[in-house]
Amino acid sequence: MKKFPISLENLFIAGVLVCFMTKSWADTPLGWINRDNTSAYTATAGEFEFSIAGLAVNDTIDVLNIREDLIANNRRLVGDSGDLAGSAIELHYGITETISAFARYQDQSLTVDLGEVQSVNIVDINESLDTTLQEIGFKWTLFESKLLNPDNLQTALSIQATAYRNESDDFDVTIDQINFSNLTVFFSDPTIFSVDDLKDEGWTIRLLFSRYLDQIGVTSFWLGYGQSDAKSGTSTNAENGTIRNLFKQEFSLEESYLYLGASLNLRITPRLPASISYEYIDINDSSFNRDPLVAPTGLPGFLTSSATSHEDGNHTLNAKISYWITPEFSASVSGNLFSNQFLGKLPHFNNPLSESFSSEPYGYIGLELGYRF
Repeated sequence: MKKFPISLENLFIAGVLVCFMTKSWADTPLGWINRDNTSAYTATAGEFEFSIAGLAVNDTIDVLNIREDLIANNRRLVGDSGDLAGSAIELHYGITETISAFARYQDQSLTVDLGEVQSVNIVDINESLDTTLQEIGFKWTLFESKLLNPDNLQTALSIQATAYRNESDDFDVTIDQINFSNLTVFFSDPTIFSVDDLKDEGWTIRLLFSRYLDQIGVTSFWLGYGQSDAKSGTSTNAENGTIRNLFKQEFSLEESYLYLGASLNLRITPRLPASISYEYIDINDSSFNRDPLVAPTGLPGFLTSSATSHEDGNHTLNAKISYWITPEFSASVSGNLFSNQFLGKLPHFNNPLSESFSSEPYGYIGLELGYRF
């Protein structure tokens, strides 16, 4: 797949250097919260914004019953499958009035409770797919209107570049018996079969436009492009070399994406902002490779399936309402919905374990506390 010729690391460094040559213009709108708010506005020069959030979905917190539907639509999943618990830390810093940098770290545990598996006798199995997400980037305002109104709201055009890396822990299944069509293999010691080497990295560039709409709020539109490289595999610690080689697999996935989105930020009161944003992620190009080309037979699908989703896009929706408890301290509640779970968000989830439910709708709730210095 043809690579975009610009290095994101070089873009980030260039953006920091440009800050020393850029004329200062207007601040962000009053009451503005940068985190989880895709727009052309940058953090005010010298401003440092920090937030910490808890993320969850379970049988009590279930956005539109999506968790229940995930289990109902996938016969491999039972019990508490689809439960998610996690946390996130996000930082924004205004380098100048027109350039800001940001970073985000998130860890999450997605419960994967597999039903009865006929082909193996399971002694022990991991209960969740544990993932960390990391991203860093900058936003550079190319243009801002100089005709400011009393609320400090203006038209702005910006470019945003982001680099990210995601990784999941190995998912281990301990078994003492494999049932092939014409053969049963017993292990004297329980043997671990794993979905492993789960990771991806990539970058995105978005062009963002924001404008104040009288009596409504701030509306933003954006389009973007990105690429990712993902990998995963399967392995076993079986003593028998034939079995160990038989179930050793490696998967690689290269994808490019087109992004199209819009958001609306409402200031219900000066201390009560709310926002809603939509983004469509289109998988513009995808190249999947596996080694060996033919999967081994006999083991369940979470070790031998195709490891790639058949979907080519993801509709994402985020809604958030915040309250400024003090001029520096805020609390927020958000809801996040995806038409195809983490497709285009976590490329390495296209692995033998999770690919079958990466094509299902999903959502979770976030509770967040933020502080602005």
